[in-house]
Amino acid sequence: MNEEIRNKFGIEENKPNDWFETLYSGVTESGDGIPWANMAPHPVFKHWIDQNPIFENEKTALVIGCGLGDDAIELESKGLKVTAFDVSHSAIELCKKRFPNSEVEFIQADLIKGHNDWYKTFDFVLEIFTIQALPPKYEKTLIKNISDFVSDNGKLVVITEIQKEKRTYENGPPWLLNTDYIKSFENCGLKQIFHSSKGETELGDEIHLTIFQR
Repeated sequence: MNEEIRNKFGIEENKPNDWFETLYSGVTESGDGIPWANMAPHPVFKHWIDQNPIFENEKTALVIGCGLGDDAIELESKGLKVTAFDVSHSAIELCKKRFPNSEVEFIQADLIKGHNDWYKTFDFVLEIFTIQALPPKYEKTLIKNISDFVSDNGKLVVITEIQKEKRTYENGPPWLLNTDYIKSFENCGLKQIFHSSKGETELGDEIHLTIFQR
């Protein structure tokens, strides 16, 4: 996206969350107008979870930036007790409307502010494209807050697109990550236990799936 798109949605570096509500407020259950809405689990996540269907030690899960809720529903189908949050009130209301019979706890929350009540709470945490949807100046805060959700011995799955260019506000959104995100999560007390990448990506040089464990 470029400056024209930032102006269209009213994206401001110092008000990084406002544009999500602008985007979701006029959306119906079809998801039209949401550029990242698959109306199904993210394909990279779906492929991985289909290959790793058994959760032996993970009972609770958290989905970060849940959007329209499909990834959360997929985790619920695997038998986990799922909490999913998004900063947009409209997105959360759409999740509840789309999945009225689900027991997923859909909550409005702000990743930049964090959530102290969830400190080391979840056995499994899923992050797909949320960090890259917010300006680069918040990267350290976002990674720290995501890491804090992971319980002792818990796992974090991160799916993100990677670029070689330096992250700057002028280049987004999305503000694709650089490979140093792995070290940043490790600096927050997590250990990388799995990593895969492929070059089939819409915007970046690679798309990564990385698993960390506390």
